[in-house]
Amino acid sequence: MAGATGFLSSTPAYDLLWTRYADGSVTNLGRGLSQVRMVEVHGSVSDVVALEHGEIGDADHRVELHDMATGAVSTVALGKYRHFMGAVGSTVVTSPWTGGQNTDSSELHLLSIVNGVQTERTVTGLPSDTRTVGIASTAPGQLVLDYNRLTGAETDWYYAVVDLASGVATPSKLAPSTWADAALSPKYLATLQGPMLPATSQLRVKNRATGKVTQIDTHQRVTEPMVGLAGNWALFGSRTSLSEGSTDEDFAFRAVPVGGGASRKILDHATSLAPTPDGALLVMGGTLAQGEGVYRVSPGADGAPVAKLVAGTGQPLGITLVRSDVPAVATLDKAPWKARWQLSRPNADVTLTLRNTTTGASNTSHLNPSDNTTEPVRMDYNGRIRIDWTGWTSTGSAPNGNYTWQITAKPYNGLGPTLNVSGTFKVTRQSAPHDYTNNGSPDLLGRDSAGVLWRIDTAQYPWTPTLYGNARAKLGGGWNTYDQITAVGNIAGGSAGDLVARDSAGVLWLYQGTGKGTFGTRTRIGGGWNTYTQLIGLGDSNIDGKPDLLAIDQTGTPWRYRGTGNAQAPFATREGSQIIYPGHRYNTIV
Repeated sequence: MAGATGFLSSTPAYDLLWTRYADGSVTNLGRGLSQVRMVEVHGSVSDVVALEHGEIGDADHRVELHDMATGAVSTVALGKYRHFMGAVGSTVVTSPWTGGQNTDSSELHLLSIVNGVQTERTVTGLPSDTRTVGIASTAPGQLVLDYNRLTGAETDWYYAVVDLASGVATPSKLAPSTWADAALSPKYLATLQGPMLPATSQLRVKNRATGKVTQIDTHQRVTEPMVGLAGNWALFGSRTSLSEGSTDEDFAFRAVPVGGGASRKILDHATSLAPTPDGALLVMGGTLAQGEGVYRVSPGADGAPVAKLVAGTGQPLGITLVRSDVPAVATLDKAPWKARWQLSRPNADVTLTLRNTTTGASNTSHLNPSDNTTEPVRMDYNGRIRIDWTGWTSTGSAPNGNYTWQITAKPYNGLGPTLNVSGTFKVTRQSAPHDYTNNGSPDLLGRDSAGVLWRIDTAQYPWTPTLYGNARAKLGGGWNTYDQITAVGNIAGGSAGDLVARDSAGVLWLYQGTGKGTFGTRTRIGGGWNTYTQLIGLGDSNIDGKPDLLAIDQTGTPWRYRGTGNAQAPFATREGSQIIYPGHRYNTIV
């Protein structure tokens, strides 16, 4: 509803808000009986807001008329059996109601308050077989009725213009059609046809002075027709909110001369419109440049309509990231990485990609709005994206290191550009003795008869007890020169587990893990290690954060070599170990 001093809007809870043009102040009028967002139900083309109270059948059934320009409030009594159809200015339109159902007849009444006294007039001029009457549009002092007739088909709809001063209805000669919307101005009556597969929607404009009807092809299918008039231009489009529709449809709100011709885009989309007392339109919609809000559409200097933002909502046309909660560090050996994002709307083709900045490896999830709460990556119908990531990817466990996350959201309806937002986080886990790929999962090493060393990266499926192994990777040949190869963990201070290997001469060599599943060039630790029958990676036996080595000599005596974390001297001087009870001798320790 649009008046001379302000406009009416409603909240999601159906509270009615009056906003003044002059200062933007807002008055909450509460709710009426009818919780619908049709313009005429709460008044039109004036500053008078109509609120229905009481129930049909109650003696207190009434309409309160709030003049927002003066602050005056008047009450129109409907009586027990009146159906409130809407209001134009201070005139209330009603129809009879009997037996709890609308009589569906042509009997309409106009109620007003004149000098403090309620008056009533009956609308005349409608055909006697009129049924299913509704208010299609309004203008100052006039309204358009739509109706069908017993003598026509169910899909045939007709129009009549009612002069509120006389109460006389004048049926229109516009071609009847269903799923249509209508608009009225002092010069013209226009209708816009809704979906008629596979044809495009047709706009019909009648010159009220000459009776000439011009049919204009909109060259698009308008699924929820909306039409208005401003000067010598007709405006049309489909009622579309940002969360509706698909790219198969054109949601632009356009204007075309009433005599036909090329159309021009006024707004990128529109959800509702209301005529103003001075012949302009207030349109709720949006543009890519100025975002969502209420726009005044009126003839410009050349007579063509132009849109001016009256009150912005602050919401851009495109999808935005409203907020996010993304932990900077994912400590995956302790708990899943739980990240959350909130999009401004969910109707989009959304992808979430996690990418390792070192290797470039990525994992992408394609998301659609869903109520499924069991998926580790999901988006609900409110645009909330959630991920509870254990580190699992399509190729196994993700390695430690730096990562980026990226969300792309391409609107289903094409309203606005594709959203691209990104950020960073880090994956970290404590190093493990048998983890050579730095991904928190143990690896298996195997040497074949030809002396080739192979690696198999294993991982635990997060949702089953199954142990998963990737295809084996060849690390190289020549490993048959060693009589012992032992995984000792991260003894050299790097990011992954290391190996020590003893050759036939008793020299012990260090192979530092690279964290990529391979090993660096060997480094000599020292000789004399052939005095031991067995070398065992002990782990962190003294809880100093560094793994140790257990060596069993030929008498079965255990010796511990503490890890130093220094690649040049990875072990401290040997010391007796109490791990094996004195006097116990073993051939093999595992």
